[in-house]
Amino acid sequence: MSTTYATGSACGISAAQDGLRTIPCTARRDAAFSLPQHPCFNEAAHGRIARIHVPVAPRCNLACAYCERIISPQHDLSGPGSASGILSPEQGLERTLRFLDQYGEHAIVGIAGPGDPLANEETFTFLELLNREVPHVATCLCTNGLALPEHADRLIRLGVRTLTVTMNGVTPETVAAMQPRVCDSGTWLHGEEAARLLIARQIAGLKAVAGYMTLKVNMVVAPEVNMHEAEAVMRTAEGLGVQVFNPMPLIPRHALAHRRKPTRDELHEVYAKCPPGLALFRKCKQCRADAAGIHGKESFGCQTIDQV
Repeated sequence: MSTTYATGSACGISAAQDGLRTIPCTARRDAAFSLPQHPCFNEAAHGRIARIHVPVAPRCNLACAYCERIISPQHDLSGPGSASGILSPEQGLERTLRFLDQYGEHAIVGIAGPGDPLANEETFTFLELLNREVPHVATCLCTNGLALPEHADRLIRLGVRTLTVTMNGVTPETVAAMQPRVCDSGTWLHGEEAARLLIARQIAGLKAVAGYMTLKVNMVVAPEVNMHEAEAVMRTAEGLGVQVFNPMPLIPRHALAHRRKPTRDELHEVYAKCPPGLALFRKCKQCRADAAGIHGKESFGCQTIDQV
């Protein structure tokens, strides 16, 4: 049985109860540039380095038009909003230690949901537990950026190595079409008011962590909705010290179920506009919040934590 968590009136949605080694980045035009050996940041590491997404973060502070957060044992459900279950920080640590025993100390430990990691105190509890047990392991986090300014110092202190922020536009009109509501201090904001706050927080948050960790911007690319701002998103990211840009084709669902995916040619048009200051990542599988293993060496889709 699956459970879909829809937005309620309260802020946040509860679920049912040594540095990284680097290798040359072939995607960027500057051959001298190098990125962490991370399968979601560096195409040369994709299919070689294992990663685990630990689903300790069920609540979210933002409503995306393209996202349905679903807790279900069905492994065919895709996307970072999907997970077969939620782990407590202690359970997450136990599972991660078993994973590291299997895949080695160079594996990446990440938190990508199924909500927003920074809207869940459990995220920080898990990272603290992990730091005590295996402080040398590379940690990663994916966020919408709304709470990033508030938690930037904590992430730096906890030694998060790589951080991804999803930016879907640069103008309030476009961002509101992709992410129509945000929750700030217990209050839901709507439309362009919400979008203006989100954009400001993303910019402030990226400025706060730039130089402390490797940064990537994800963009969900939806034709006729936000694709026209892809170049502006890339330029903004480059100016904020971001190293990697990951354009992800829309998975039509939820409020954007009637919209189409970008064509291969449209994606290549986006790729061609990537400025030389950004590495372009083109291999994203939009994995679940409980994905585990090595990309391309999984039985189907993105293997989950209960399959390894």
